[in-house]
Amino acid sequence: MSWVVRAPDRDLERAEKRLYTRVRRALWDYEPLRASHAEIFIDVDGNNIRLRGRVRTMPQKLIAGMLVARLSEIESVTNDLIADPDVVRAVADALAQDERTAPYVIRVDARHGIVILRGEIPSEAVQQAALEIAATAPLVDSIRNQLTIGGEPLAAVALARPGNTADEPNPQATPGVPA
Repeated sequence: MSWVVRAPDRDLERAEKRLYTRVRRALWDYEPLRASHAEIFIDVDGNNIRLRGRVRTMPQKLIAGMLVARLSEIESVTNDLIADPDVVRAVADALAQDERTAPYVIRVDARHGIVILRGEIPSEAVQQAALEIAATAPLVDSIRNQLTIGGEPLAAVALARPGNTADEPNPQATPGVPA
């Protein structure tokens, strides 16, 4: 896969074509974005820009938005780029919240919406649950299964959600035992 900026979904007016070209060039000149093989859609509506697609990192997402926003003729930028860490977090959270998969260490990686699951799980049932959970997580395009079956089954657990602030007590903590 190479760095790709997709053509607009509609025919652009002359001024919009010029703006599209300037935005495309600004993104192209940012080498880390280009080197990561990002896929970006640039939507132009008058002097308003919307960025869609996938990038590898949160800094790339933020920098892409800032590079476009600093162009003089841009009125607004909507940054709808999806960074791979957003995908990883969505899948990891979903796996941690399901009692069938929460007890196991399932490593999650993502690249451009393709999620890779790795780790050792005890059965095909847990493997199938992990694949189903990951496939239904938001932002996921497809799943690659690199889970291995083996190891001991662990008891199902429900993970307690941490408090919102550091001083907020955890109602499930044992009295007299520091957290």
